[in-house]
Amino acid sequence: MPKQQENKIKETAVAELLGMNFFIPGYQRGYRWTEQQVKDLLNDINEFEPENNSWYCLQPLVVKRLKEDTFKRIKEEAASLEEVKNLLKGRWEVIDGQQRLTTIYLILAYLGETYKYTIEYETREGSEGFLKDISKKIEDEAKGNIDFFYMHKAYKTIEKFFDEKKNQEDFKNKLLNNVKFIWYDVGDLDEEKKHNLFSNLNSGKIALTNAELIKALFLNKVGTEKGSEREIQQRLIAEEFDQMERAIRQDDFWYFVAGNQEKPSSCINLLFDLMLETELDEEKKESHKKEPFSTFFYFNDKLKKESDLWDEVQKVFHVLEGWFSDFELYNLIGYLRAVKDNTLSLSDLYKLYAENKDITGFKTALKDRCKKTVKYENNNFLELRYDEEKNQVFNLLLLFNIATLNANSQEKNRFSFADFHKNKWDVEHISPQNPKDNEELKKIIEDRQNPIFTALKNALSQNNEKEIESEREKFFATDESLMSIENLTLLTSHDNRGIGNKFFSEKRNKLKEYFQKGSFIPTCSMNVFMKFYSENPRQMDFWDEKDRQSYKEAIKQKIKSFFVDK
Repeated sequence: MPKQQENKIKETAVAELLGMNFFIPGYQRGYRWTEQQVKDLLNDINEFEPENNSWYCLQPLVVKRLKEDTFKRIKEEAASLEEVKNLLKGRWEVIDGQQRLTTIYLILAYLGETYKYTIEYETREGSEGFLKDISKKIEDEAKGNIDFFYMHKAYKTIEKFFDEKKNQEDFKNKLLNNVKFIWYDVGDLDEEKKHNLFSNLNSGKIALTNAELIKALFLNKVGTEKGSEREIQQRLIAEEFDQMERAIRQDDFWYFVAGNQEKPSSCINLLFDLMLETELDEEKKESHKKEPFSTFFYFNDKLKKESDLWDEVQKVFHVLEGWFSDFELYNLIGYLRAVKDNTLSLSDLYKLYAENKDITGFKTALKDRCKKTVKYENNNFLELRYDEEKNQVFNLLLLFNIATLNANSQEKNRFSFADFHKNKWDVEHISPQNPKDNEELKKIIEDRQNPIFTALKNALSQNNEKEIESEREKFFATDESLMSIENLTLLTSHDNRGIGNKFFSEKRNKLKEYFQKGSFIPTCSMNVFMKFYSENPRQMDFWDEKDRQSYKEAIKQKIKSFFVDK
């Protein structure tokens, strides 16, 4: 069995870096921080107020301890292998974090810290010496070398900042003791894996996320045994971690539980964030969102106290997996994660689950939350109008679909939240808007060959206003009914644009075409254009008054029965 990679991860104060030696390999670009980036870091540290042993995070410093043979090649002037070993103490190759590491060095240099750390560069000749004497350099000495230029510019920015700040000692104490890197030792990576890691981190293909850092924490903390037993435990955790990542990454699972959030590089972050947020109040939740590594800090602290934390992670995952497996819960939770004006977070749902003793109670509690999204009391949802409360209308039409699917427990039908969140959605008028004048109406129908328009065409040619008005009512919604619930349904923005202001029969044909090509058409929207809700429809060409009333009654009955306690 191959040995499981052991990554060491911890928070490391700037003071702990003093005396260390860092090596920047040739495959990395040089120092390139702008004046604004330096200012932002200085201001952030200056404004940070340590409370209760809190600290300011400089994000990950990804390092790899230099091997003897590597360092021997770099330091050919060393007299002996013993001297190489001595030089090797505290020497680290920086895979990611060079820019911040160099900026902190420049701040320490300005503040007069003599016992700093050193930074060596494999291919950027003279950079180490330039950094050591940065306070003595003038602008002319930085010209002609792009690395020197940025280092000098950053140092001058630091000088200017402290010219305006009197209490340098306070800043220095804060920098040394309350400013920390997330120290991430990737262990014994070979050259190819090291280069791949650097490329991925810096190309945006992967981010060094809370999930990756937390995974390293668990692998590092597992057991106290050495040898094969520890390796087996590490491998088991790594495999379980990957299995959960793959499960959550599946479209159907992700969009049901995450709502309209785009997939991040590590979907399992959602699980770790959920565990943290269930312990936070609303005010602290907002603070958590502003600190990108707060979830890592939470797990880092918790691992020091709890030996069975990985079991807790698996338990939370299995709860989400259970929700996903139950089609009713899937539809209810997916709906609450999809509605407009949603203020219910995943952690709120988890707390609601924890407060209920059984699944039946949880489903009842979820339905109570659903009521609040559509003005359910006193049948107010039937009076919703798109021109007045479009989000409520949207929610009602979505809930109508969910109620329809959940009504048949034998079929165990699921709404496709993956399709729903990967597309943009519109509320579509079933019957088109009535043209303002007869000339506009003539243009709309003049090229239509369907015999159903014959009477209207004749009335228009004879200017028979009474007959025109009678025929208009067959094909168009009145001003009053246009925006009412009985004339509205859900479609994707793409499909909605495709059918535009077409007549009812033309919209049905177009939707059939989209459906055959694989478009996701919600069940209730398809039912509308097939006149499923109209008992013994008189015709299939337009959406008449009888159709509208039957549809409205169907919405009323389905929503009412959905909320009846069983």
